[in-house]
Amino acid sequence: MEVSKLNRFLALFIDGLVLAIPSFVLGLIAGLIGGMDWLVYIVYLIQIGYTLFRDALFGGQSIGKKIMKYKAVKEDGSSLEGDFGTSATRNVSLIIPIVNLIDCIFVITDKPRLGDNWAKTKVVNV
Repeated sequence: MEVSKLNRFLALFIDGLVLAIPSFVLGLIAGLIGGMDWLVYIVYLIQIGYTLFRDALFGGQSIGKKIMKYKAVKEDGSSLEGDFGTSATRNVSLIIPIVNLIDCIFVITDKPRLGDNWAKTKVVNV
């Protein structure tokens, strides 16, 4: 059964919240204390790291995917858990401007994301 567009959107939204809350807190701390501009760079690295490797963590699902009960798998159906290279290949399109918009259009029009094509992955219900 196909993963619904709403579930995919909600999972991405949840993952955005997962990144936004600690980013806000750390940014607030850096702003209040002053002289901690380096903390902003750490937040940025955490955001990039989670975006790239989220499908290799938490049993092969991002937090949003786990809540929405679907996951990304390799074309043969095997899990991405611990496969940081495939996860990064799949998700790099999400951090490249314009390419992430193309991915969004592909999902809306029921086509596989560019990242799924590059990494030879697909999304399935669990």
